[in-house]
Amino acid sequence: MELKFHNTTNSNGNSMPANRQLVDTFLDLVRIDGVAGNERDVASYLERRLSALGLEWHMDRSGETFGGDCGNLVARLAGNVDAPAILLGAHMDTVAPTRDLTVIEADGRLSSDGTTILGADDRAGIAIILGVLSTLVEERRPHGPIEVAFTVSEERGMHGAKALDIGALSARMGFLFDSSAPPGQFVVEAPGAIAFRIVVHGLAAHAAVAPEKGVNAVGIAARAIAGLPLGRLDDTGMLNVGSVHGGGAINVVPDTVEITGETRSADPLALERQIGLVRDAFERCAAAAGGSVEVSLTHKYQGFHLGPDDPVVGAAARSIEAAGFAAKLLGYPGGSDANVLNERGLPTVNLGIGTQDAHSPHESIPVRNLVDGVRIGLAIVREIARGSGEDR
Repeated sequence: MELKFHNTTNSNGNSMPANRQLVDTFLDLVRIDGVAGNERDVASYLERRLSALGLEWHMDRSGETFGGDCGNLVARLAGNVDAPAILLGAHMDTVAPTRDLTVIEADGRLSSDGTTILGADDRAGIAIILGVLSTLVEERRPHGPIEVAFTVSEERGMHGAKALDIGALSARMGFLFDSSAPPGQFVVEAPGAIAFRIVVHGLAAHAAVAPEKGVNAVGIAARAIAGLPLGRLDDTGMLNVGSVHGGGAINVVPDTVEITGETRSADPLALERQIGLVRDAFERCAAAAGGSVEVSLTHKYQGFHLGPDDPVVGAAARSIEAAGFAAKLLGYPGGSDANVLNERGLPTVNLGIGTQDAHSPHESIPVRNLVDGVRIGLAIVREIARGSGEDR
C-alpha cells in the first residue's frame, strides 16, 4: 500500500506528529485481530507502546467478569504542571474480525478491500490517544496528570467500562474518542437501553380438524407487534422487535412463540413508558385470545445527558474551538462506554473522530480525521493545563 504523508501544525504553530507516524500506528492496530473478549494481542502491542513512552500501566481483572482473555489496560502519565487529572479512553475490541485485512488508501481515505471491516471503531481512537501521548512526551509540552483507559468488550456489553475501578482514578472528567461524528462534534446525550424477551403461550390444536380448540400464539404476537410504535421515537429514542421464533408443523396451531427486542431513550421515564407499552400490548392481546405471556427485561445500560454548564462539556467545547473547529453538542442514539462512565459518576463526553460506515465492510476513515483527532486531544490537554494557571 502506497501512502503519501506530510507534516502539519496546529493553530498555535506547534508541530504535530507526522501523518505517517500516526497512520502507521493505526495500521499496526487494525491488523491485530481482536474482537470482544479476545483483545490480548492488542493489549500486548499497547503495553510496548506505553512502556516506550515511559508511562506507568497495569492490566485490571475485568476480563474475568465475562470470560475475556485480558482486562482493561489502564495507564498514567504524570503531570508536569499542577492541573486536574483527566481520563482519555478508547476500546480495544472490534465488532468483527480484522484477520486477513487488506487496507486500501485512496484520496486520503483508509478503508478495507470490502471483505472485512476496517476496525477504525475504535482502533482510530486508540491511535489518536497514542498520538496525543507521543506529542506530549517527545515535545515536553505542559500537561496535568493524564489517565488512559483502553477498555475491553465495549461492543458486547461494555463489560470493561462496567468493571473499571473508577475509585482508583484521579480524573474527574473523561474524554472518549469513539464517536462516528466528524471531528469537532461530541456526544453529550445518549440513551439507556432495555432488552426484552417475551414468551407467548397459546394452546396447540389440529389446524384443520379443530382450530377452534387452539389458541394461536403467533397470532397473539402478531397483533401485539402491530400495535407497537416501532422505529425512531425521538432523537435518541427507539423501539425495535428484533426476532420472532415459534411454531412448528404447518398443520398445528402454534402454542409458543418467543419475541426479543429492545427499546432506548435518554429519558429514564420515557424508557419505562416504552417498556410499559410493550408489556401492555402483549398482555392485552394474550388475554383477549385466552393465552398468556412471560416478560423478562435486561437493563443493558443507563442513558446520560450533560448540559452546556457541565465542566466536561465546557472544557471540550473550548478546546475544540481553540483547535480551529466549530464545537457542536450532539444527542446520539447509540450507546458507548460513556454511558457506563457517566452512570458510575465520571462525567464523560464522546468525541467525534469521523469514522464512516462503522460495523460494515465499507467502513473507512479519512487520514485527516486522525490528524484532527490528535489536534483536538492536545487542545483538551492544553485547556485543562491553562485552566490551572499554566500560561496565564
